[in-house]
Amino acid sequence: MKKNKIFAFLFVLWLVPALCFAHVGMLNSTPAKNGFVSSAPEKVSIKMAGEVEPAFSKIEVFDENNKKVSKKTRFREDNLIMETKLKGNLPPGVYTVKWKCMSVDGHSLSEEFIFTIE
Repeated sequence: MKKNKIFAFLFVLWLVPALCFAHVGMLNSTPAKNGFVSSAPEKVSIKMAGEVEPAFSKIEVFDENNKKVSKKTRFREDNLIMETKLKGNLPPGVYTVKWKCMSVDGHSLSEEFIFTIE
């Protein structure tokens, strides 16, 4: 009986951190979240805290008129980095990056942030 309690306790200790850290989130981005750049970037890249499912993950970038200025989302480094190329030479202004992802364990997340081309 005592061994069962010890086993159950150890199992809970192992399970709780696994559940807490199962969610995928953004570690960083280029351009930086709320950042300023002096010229139009060629692409937007987001590094994730864990592997994402490409079929359920994407990045879209919109200008101040809510016009989409990004292309198809691509995935690199074992699906830890999502990126999208930007259309043409974008003029100065505020751009909104909207992204969503699903981690390999099925948790989904979506966020948005801005960057400014000066």
